[in-house]
Amino acid sequence: MTWIVTGGAGYIGAHVVRRLSGRCEVVVFDDFSTGRPERLPGDIAVVKGSVTDPDDLARLFERGPVDGVIHLAASKTAPESMADGDPFWLSNVGGVRMLVEAMTKAGTGRLLFASSAAVYGDTGHRRATEKRRPEPVNPYGLTKLEGEQIMGRSRLRTMALRQFNVVGAGTHASAADTGPASLLPAVFRALTEGSKLVVRGDDYPTRDGSAIRDYVHVEDVAQAYVKGVSLLSGRRPMRRHSVVNVGSGQGTSVLELVRLAGKVAGAEVPFRVGERRPGDAAESVADVSRARRKGLGPSRSLHEAVSSAWESWRHDLGR
Repeated sequence: MTWIVTGGAGYIGAHVVRRLSGRCEVVVFDDFSTGRPERLPGDIAVVKGSVTDPDDLARLFERGPVDGVIHLAASKTAPESMADGDPFWLSNVGGVRMLVEAMTKAGTGRLLFASSAAVYGDTGHRRATEKRRPEPVNPYGLTKLEGEQIMGRSRLRTMALRQFNVVGAGTHASAADTGPASLLPAVFRALTEGSKLVVRGDDYPTRDGSAIRDYVHVEDVAQAYVKGVSLLSGRRPMRRHSVVNVGSGQGTSVLELVRLAGKVAGAEVPFRVGERRPGDAAESVADVSRARRKGLGPSRSLHEAVSSAWESWRHDLGR
């Protein structure tokens, strides 16, 4: 059995590749714009290319028969999408469309898609179920929703995993998230570089005024993809297209996460309050009931996630 992982050298992708490679042959497809080759095991096949380039995709599928694709490659930050949405429509919509076309032409019938909590918009005080009407509040969320719809209209057997806020790290090199728009890396930079963290907004209608998110351990997310591959590959009847939330089911405010990170690191995190970021929801928390029923539910705590990320961050700094 062979599965392609697009964006396989990225933060989440590398964790998925490492878990999946023990169960089947894995081919990583990445343009390395943000992916890092040192994250990958040395024996993994790698094809450099972009999902927005039909020639790259044709070359990828000419390698031989492929059972399915995990599609993680994307433009990913909501604030950037507010400033310039064009790259998001090209990558997250055009890329999905071209990938589906290439898969259909090659006879590859299974697609596991990295969608996002951003399709829901602001979930308010209630956890979002998969039946909730999507109401994206930024172009990133809109493009992820359109990607789901392209999949749903195809003839492929598909599953969209709506990821919430992924944190934590495995034990491999460069395992921690280093994304410039992610909260936890910004906290760690404040702790190790002497900079001051900017908390974006303290006037949200939440318990402490800061935005609330559902933080889920990256190892739980990686395991959800492995389970998704099993579900799509099995003979048990299932809907041709399905959607599953991948989160912890618990809401944590930005200020609560900052305090937890400080506790883990043994130091107070220096921060100041700034303006809200355009396109940010006040609350976004998953209902993970469906995930648990399908065997995709979380098993690790937020403390484990923050601790693992801090350990990886310190290791990469040589401390």
